[in-house]
Amino acid sequence: MTRTKLLLLAVIAALVLVTGAVAGTNNSDSTAYLPSQGNSVTADLALKGIPMQITPYQLPHQFNTMLRDDVGKSHGVAILKQNGNDIEYTFAYFDLTSPLTQVHFHYGPSKHVAVRAQTVCGVKGEGPACPEGTTNSITGVWKNADIAAVKDGGIVIAFHTQKYAPPIGEMAVLVAPAKK
Repeated sequence: MTRTKLLLLAVIAALVLVTGAVAGTNNSDSTAYLPSQGNSVTADLALKGIPMQITPYQLPHQFNTMLRDDVGKSHGVAILKQNGNDIEYTFAYFDLTSPLTQVHFHYGPSKHVAVRAQTVCGVKGEGPACPEGTTNSITGVWKNADIAAVKDGGIVIAFHTQKYAPPIGEMAVLVAPAKK
């Protein structure tokens, strides 16, 4: 990834976090910079490149209940862009508890993780190794993506780390259904 692109992602992440702080979050809590438990960007906007927050608290309930306080600083920004039948993606993540081991688009009706729809990284034979470190970024293309599932709100993007290995995951982004 070019230095310019990484800088742009950092600026976007900072804007997303500042926007949440201005919206009234309480900075006395270790997770205060997280403006909400969910993602308010709908799929129709997300597929046009509107940034979405990646947080530990968007993991489906059965998994986020297994998280500990050490995820309070884990966060990121997801950018999706539909290009015909493909989805170009960029994920920037910051302050994870440990390095990523796997990232996937999962089918997930109503905030539940089901089977993998597409591997981003970390599964041998399905994608490249995940980038090293606890702060980094990933770019790629989901070829012939399931656009209908994304638009229906049936996709969860899960980020698994060494400390929070599958099936738990350390953080996620739920893609909210497109406005009808």
